[in-house]
Amino acid sequence: MNKKFMLAIIIVVIQIIVSLVVALQLPEDIKIPTHWNMQGQIDDYSGKWEGTMMLAGINAFILLLMVFMPFYSVRYKKHPERFQKTLPSITTIIVGFFALIHLFSLLIATGKITNLVNPLFMILGLLFILLGNILPKIPANFYVGIRTPWNLSSDTNWRKTHRFGGICYVIGGTIMLIGSIFTKLNPTLNSAIFIIFITLALVPILYSFILFKQSKG
Repeated sequence: MNKKFMLAIIIVVIQIIVSLVVALQLPEDIKIPTHWNMQGQIDDYSGKWEGTMMLAGINAFILLLMVFMPFYSVRYKKHPERFQKTLPSITTIIVGFFALIHLFSLLIATGKITNLVNPLFMILGLLFILLGNILPKIPANFYVGIRTPWNLSSDTNWRKTHRFGGICYVIGGTIMLIGSIFTKLNPTLNSAIFIIFITLALVPILYSFILFKQSKG
């Protein structure tokens, strides 16, 4: 196993241990937030065991998919050096994202933190800023990145789209990060921030289609 995955493994192991310890101490009737709306407000809760263990299980599954990608990905075998450099970082960012969401949900459920900031916006912002810096380095594959049919049909399209997508992700992440401090303002502003963020995340898909059409004359 690539030693570069060690940080991601440590995050997942700690998350599982903390989840079990917390679950054993929580009352049976506790409600743990598990979903936020586009305004960054909690709109769904789960019970004790689902709320404490679901995201830990998702993270463990994601980690296994990433670690064993060399065995099932055809594209990995074409660019093993590039994957070895980027895949551990992407894995760490993704599992770190879910671990932070999980941590916030548990802290909110137990009343350890208040809503001084919007945790959803803050964590999404950090996630996309980090992904935006790694995105241009990801080689073409079927599992990680902006995997449109037009990107997968052309290495040139893939490279250009991921360079452009990296810029969009960093800008969108920065907007979300700044927006996380406006949780006390009216919901309309939070909705606008989220819409801008989603738009910037989707623009690279349109860009890849435009590149594809141009390449076909």
